[in-house]
Amino acid sequence: MDIDNCLYPIVASNLSPNRNFRKLMKNIDKFITLYDEKSKESFEKWDYYHPPRTFNEFEERNKKTFDKYLNADKYKNDLLQKTQKYPKLLNSLELFGFYIAFKNKDFEQLNNVLFQTSRHNLLNSSMTASGTDHCNVLLDMACAFASNDFDIINYFLPKTLPQSKGTFYTEISVNLIKVMYYNQTEFIESAVAKANKFLNKKNTAWEEYVVKYFLALIDRNLNEVNFCLQEICKAYQRIGYPKSPIDKCFGEEIHGFYRFSKAIDESFFKKIERPKHYCFFEEFELWQIDNNYPKGSVFYKYPEELHYMNKYYTVEIPEVTLMEKKYGNKLKVFKDVDQFAIKLTENLN
Repeated sequence: MDIDNCLYPIVASNLSPNRNFRKLMKNIDKFITLYDEKSKESFEKWDYYHPPRTFNEFEERNKKTFDKYLNADKYKNDLLQKTQKYPKLLNSLELFGFYIAFKNKDFEQLNNVLFQTSRHNLLNSSMTASGTDHCNVLLDMACAFASNDFDIINYFLPKTLPQSKGTFYTEISVNLIKVMYYNQTEFIESAVAKANKFLNKKNTAWEEYVVKYFLALIDRNLNEVNFCLQEICKAYQRIGYPKSPIDKCFGEEIHGFYRFSKAIDESFFKKIERPKHYCFFEEFELWQIDNNYPKGSVFYKYPEELHYMNKYYTVEIPEVTLMEKKYGNKLKVFKDVDQFAIKLTENLN
């Protein structure tokens, strides 16, 4: 069988006649078409292609950013600023990496893109003030889970951190993730009660079914887990900003939610039905099975002058800590982004 007719040769023999496989290819073609249109529109408006279509274009944009913002003497002496600025200013591989993996029809590349982009985003967000505690990393963590990178929970949601007091779906979900991953039986009752209270108010379908999914995982309610995953896929298509039509072609976060169940209970995970929806790539999951769920690795190595960026994907990650800060007349808990940046700088150097 011609390798170009499949996303990965290891699954070619049993996937080409599959209806879902044909849907997958149609969806990937849609992603590539939308990507090319977006890039062309940028060229017509600004005289450069964004997002980039080739590695040369990707590197050219990063080089211009480096020369303009990062190639200064102050970064040689101020390593803390250097640590904070590199992942903030240099382009993430997000869409471009998917574009390359889809054009190459290569699930191994896709797995590595998920690893590298999620790591990039997690480190950057942990050094960026957001007015929240540790829970705003939920979706980036889900992307990491999709590449079987579960170790990151220990750093970005360390066991020592308290349950979040926030009331948004991200805080509710992260509380549920923590009690399952660390088997914190002492917090299950309060986390579940808070989730049920959240579900009593008006929420978007995405928020509702993400929370319901994690509650169903706690209960090991197979029918409810299957139902929620299907509804999450539908709700994913109705998310507004910052999601755009091209983002909705591939629901990497949904793969992460699904794969998280494997990290907490593999026997239960094997019973779960994969959702039937074009944004959920069943063939990617079959590739994962055939390759024993490999943890992703670095997809792209930055050139020598940007070598500092390469260190971010192998560095020892500091644990996220919290701090209290006065907000109006109240004391609120925030992520301590400065402390994280200081520790990360020490580890990088």
